[in-house]
Amino acid sequence: MPMDLKVSVSKELNRLKREIARKTSEFASLKGELKRHLRVFKFLGAGPRGRGKSRGRGRKRTMVNWNAVLEGLPRSFSIDDLAKRAGAKTKSRLYLRQVLVRWRKQGKTKRTGRARYQKA
Repeated sequence: MPMDLKVSVSKELNRLKREIARKTSEFASLKGELKRHLRVFKFLGAGPRGRGKSRGRGRKRTMVNWNAVLEGLPRSFSIDDLAKRAGAKTKSRLYLRQVLVRWRKQGKTKRTGRARYQKA
């Protein structure tokens, strides 16, 4: 009885190995086909780097000097004060909170209350 079980398990293992090899080669051929289609897609101008017209925002975004923004803030300020600054007007509240967290980790500010901060 144990011999039959070993033979059965061995046959199943061999079958699974053959199946894995077959699927691996099938996967490789599908990957190659995908690459060919992507090249054609980009050539037709539909891809991100294709020959078609780029659909950008139309204006270049400039980098914000956050150190200058921090210097322009009063000693005690809120996120609303930060949002009113020239460099921060176009940024979302979420991004401004990330800037505040970064300043706090760098030791440039400390939190004094809910949505209130103070320069260090």
